[in-house]
Amino acid sequence: MIVNNFNLYLIRHGQSEINMCPELLGQYSNTKLSSLGIKQGYLLNSFLKKENCNFDYIFSSSYLRALHTAKLATDSTSIIEVDDLREYSAGDWIGCKRSEVLNEETISQMNIHDLHFLPPNGESLSQVSRRASKWLEDNILYNQTYNNKNIALFSHGMTIKCILQYIMGFDKNFTWKLSIDNTSVTRLSFGPKGWMLHSLNDTSHLKQYIY
Repeated sequence: MIVNNFNLYLIRHGQSEINMCPELLGQYSNTKLSSLGIKQGYLLNSFLKKENCNFDYIFSSSYLRALHTAKLATDSTSIIEVDDLREYSAGDWIGCKRSEVLNEETISQMNIHDLHFLPPNGESLSQVSRRASKWLEDNILYNQTYNNKNIALFSHGMTIKCILQYIMGFDKNFTWKLSIDNTSVTRLSFGPKGWMLHSLNDTSHLKQYIY
């Protein structure tokens, strides 16, 4: 079997307008970056240039906040949109307050079903993991087009956590315990020894900016 060698960068979008309101659940596909999110994108751009990090291929979730971040961070006009890299859907809970939705009974059901918990008319994290990992396997992992290439995936917090759970094979309960911050960079590689994790949730480029 021919094994690819490539570097994979998982990058979360900058702060969105809804990220500014942590009490609210879910986001729409057209949610925009906040002014801070735009600044974070520029800071990431400077960081990637300083690190001489040149991407051969750039993929992004089809959602506006991820696409905008990818454009700000890379100056690229060749970003490939991938719907399977979108964030999970909170369904009927989008725009609702956590304090109103996450009552004792709902939290109990979430604990019981874990990643299989399904918000009303929404999407479970197991479904997110399945679609994102299937895309990664079908399009990147065994495709010689990407051999010896640097690949960037601009996506979302929970989607990146699900991809990492699939790649690293850690306990699903640990998925909730990962921090994936806005414009954070998680770097992995794939080669003869399989997957290797080199950095997780790197936000060093934001330290120069006072919030």
